[in-house]
Amino acid sequence: MNAKITLNAPLAVSTDPVTGHRVEFFQLEDFATNCIDESNFKVKPESYIYSKLPSYNCENCEAYTLINPTQLSEVIGYAIRGTARKYDTTTTPFNEIDSQQVSFIIGKKGLFASGLNKPHLSYVVGTNDMDLFIQLAKAGKAVLLHQSLDEAYKILNSGMPENVFRLIAGKSAPVTNADLFVQVDDSFRAFTSQQIETFFLEKRKQIIESGAFNQDADSQHWGELLPLQQEESVASNPYPIDALPLLAKEAVLAISEHVQSPIAMTAQCVIGAMSHIAQAKVNAPDRFKAHGEPCSLFLLTEGQSGSRKSTSKNLADRAILEYERKQYEIYRTELEQWKSGQAGLPKKDREAYCAENPPPNDPSTLYSDITLESIAGLFIDGILQNASISSDEAGQFFGGHTMKADTRNQALGGYTKLFDDGYVERTRSKSNLNGSGRAHDVRVTFNLQGQREVLDNALKDPVLRGQGFLPRFILTIPENLAGTRLQNAAYRNKNANKDHRLIAYWTRCESLLDSCPQVQTEHELHNGRYVIPMNEEAIAIDTEFYNVIESLQRVGKRFEYLQAFASRASQLARRLATVFAYFEGLQQIDGKTLKGACEVVKHSLNEWAMYAEIEVKAESDAEKLIKWIVGKCVQQKTDRLTYSYIQTSCPRPMQKNKNLLEMVIQQLEDSHHIKIESLGRTRYVVINPLLLES
Repeated sequence: MNAKITLNAPLAVSTDPVTGHRVEFFQLEDFATNCIDESNFKVKPESYIYSKLPSYNCENCEAYTLINPTQLSEVIGYAIRGTARKYDTTTTPFNEIDSQQVSFIIGKKGLFASGLNKPHLSYVVGTNDMDLFIQLAKAGKAVLLHQSLDEAYKILNSGMPENVFRLIAGKSAPVTNADLFVQVDDSFRAFTSQQIETFFLEKRKQIIESGAFNQDADSQHWGELLPLQQEESVASNPYPIDALPLLAKEAVLAISEHVQSPIAMTAQCVIGAMSHIAQAKVNAPDRFKAHGEPCSLFLLTEGQSGSRKSTSKNLADRAILEYERKQYEIYRTELEQWKSGQAGLPKKDREAYCAENPPPNDPSTLYSDITLESIAGLFIDGILQNASISSDEAGQFFGGHTMKADTRNQALGGYTKLFDDGYVERTRSKSNLNGSGRAHDVRVTFNLQGQREVLDNALKDPVLRGQGFLPRFILTIPENLAGTRLQNAAYRNKNANKDHRLIAYWTRCESLLDSCPQVQTEHELHNGRYVIPMNEEAIAIDTEFYNVIESLQRVGKRFEYLQAFASRASQLARRLATVFAYFEGLQQIDGKTLKGACEVVKHSLNEWAMYAEIEVKAESDAEKLIKWIVGKCVQQKTDRLTYSYIQTSCPRPMQKNKNLLEMVIQQLEDSHHIKIESLGRTRYVVINPLLLES
């Protein structure tokens, strides 16, 4: 939506109580960029924007766009409501000393609306229910709020394109336009985004099939043919940031704001840090293993050059890096003492000294470029028990000697054993100083980031996929923010080192890195680790998640070509939930925690499914179906086919999958390739004449 409104006097002012820095906003667009998190309908941190309470921070207050009723694409203001808080800034961290409920407008009064300018809308909803408006807006639906349902419909009918179906929804039917009314009850509040989408698409279909009203009857125009693209995109598969523990989520948002990096990239960095810490202290539950399994995670993030990978990772890892630095300083001191102890001794005495006083070991556990041979040696020699291979240049790993040499298959097998069992072995000649041996209960976390040019061949490598190495990774492909990361004085004055969200996150990491954690007595330690069990609700969610993903691996289903990846979804979710639970200090994995972990794993599966050629599709389902429809129409010398004929005769996988067919039909309709018309009880798919002409 357009938010370019310029005033002579500032429409909002924000003054930082710590620095006294004052920022005036004369343009609504600048205000929105700096103060509003439009994707989450919230006010950003450090926003002192309420003129009546200028020293109160409106962070996390709800924020909704207000639009011009006569020009629906024009944003003229923002409605802010929620709790504004005042802090004592003389303490660290800041202490809250007061809070006030606030409700005010920045800009001009208008109508509450959300998502009206999204491309390829199939429907838009008008409502007079504020709670319903908020639920639909947060679910990403196109919705308009007006106290009168009839007026809401009139505004949408005159302001929205003809190809967008307009309907109204609420608890009570209006006086007019009742044939377009959809009634919702209290049970609707529990609907997920997907359930909401299914609900309104079904209602839209029922209204059209009833013949009660045809909004397109007067339209003689098909509209411009839009290119067919895969439904899956970064925008349709956002990273489930709400799945993370609150401290971690706030850290992700803070890092993303300070660094101007994608949320998905930052989230993976924070999860990588949490995995590194948790793997040393806890195990994930496994009903086949009494002592559980490693909770170590393999994480992979695609990011273009200049996408702020390094800075994001460094902020996420700061507590770990500082801890490692202090441990290294202790090691250097001990090493110097060890060297001094043998200085000047005769050879025989020096050998005796070294036998009784072995040299101290380098305590480093974070590696950016290390081979399996090297890390296996450190594990076997007892120098390491827990480590992370963490690099913002994944090309160093995938393009290194180990992954190109004849021993690649052996190395992949070694990494998968480390992941599954925390076990590593090596058989070498006895003459080798760093010789044969094995190590149990060791852990390694992978957190790799790299450019698509580097990752592309590796991620499509059948050996890396087939041997189960890549299927163990949680993948995300963030949006590219290049060109949108503009900066102003307000941004320049922000200091990540003083951000209370990051301070709280780093403090939590520091406490978990303590070598003497407070373990509850009911936990049974196994080589220094204990299992975090699932409660009954989590067990039920785990079972349901497993069954859903398993069913989607059948022929014609979403993950038919991703069975190696999908089959590990439940395991990865339990591991991730263990990491979340340990970070939060939970004694059990509860339903909320496991559900959040499942959402992250589902995001990863969708990313794998969207990755180039991983599903071995030469063309999209929509392209395949429209090509078939055109061919049949030309063959039968007609411009339409019955819907039932398409259901039973169209190409696979749509032929055996009703939900997939409906989704693809909707995509073709939204892109103006076809229309759905009804004659009596028979539905027809009518093809755009331009396609028959070509």
